[in-house]
Amino acid sequence: PLQFPLHSSAGGAHCFPDLRVGVFKEIVPLGIDPKEVSYKETGIHLTPQEFHREVEHYLSQSSQGQSDTILLDCRNFYESKIGHFQGCLAPDIRKFSYFPSYVDENLKLFKNKRVLMYCTGGIRCERGSAYLRSKAVCKEVYQLKGGIHKYLEEFPDGFYRGKLFVFDDRYAICSNEDVISACRYCGTLWDQYKLCSSQHCRQLVLTCLSCRKKGLTACCPVCQEKELQVTSGAPGQALKEECECTERRPRVPIEHISQGARGTGED
Repeated sequence: PLQFPLHSSAGGAHCFPDLRVGVFKEIVPLGIDPKEVSYKETGIHLTPQEFHREVEHYLSQSSQGQSDTILLDCRNFYESKIGHFQGCLAPDIRKFSYFPSYVDENLKLFKNKRVLMYCTGGIRCERGSAYLRSKAVCKEVYQLKGGIHKYLEEFPDGFYRGKLFVFDDRYAICSNEDVISACRYCGTLWDQYKLCSSQHCRQLVLTCLSCRKKGLTACCPVCQEKELQVTSGAPGQALKEECECTERRPRVPIEHISQGARGTGED
């Protein structure tokens, strides 16, 4: 059976108020039956030390315009927005289940490339690398064993900059002092997420203390306006995972090959 290493970080029971234990077909849904794309067909696993050397070589070659490698962040856009590896390509996707469509729409980008993949703890790479390999367009696909968590344990001040997003009430954990994202409203450097204040939305928003004091606490002007109009939510009202502001973002972005393999990880 597939086994994953345990990761530890500062926290406590208060970080997991809704903790539940269950059995699921997929830990992180890819949207494709595991029987069709098996974890047994994953990319080559690299230890944090090996991955570090690969990234170092990639950045050196890229600076000279000679790299045949893509450093691929297979997390969601709001994760890579506050922290990512230098020189990565960070797809502007909302869910991991969009990843297969992203690959399908950008096969030319990956053709004849060496791909270095990473995610938070290595789980998404197990499915993501297998799917990418199934397209038979890459020279080779590698993945970071243990994910960013394990990398930061050995290289807290390495090539990963900013915070590591986590899916609990902490939202992020820190290993270096870099702040690479900005307040949604004023543009000042800021990387502390809060939930959108609008009662019909559950997206995350980066809004600094100064802007929050001004009442700018929603994820976008659309939600901000609705927050002013709606004073109380109806009982049992369902929250929307994606609000109207996401209409400006293509569900599956198409990368421009002319820009090269390197991305910024910025939204």
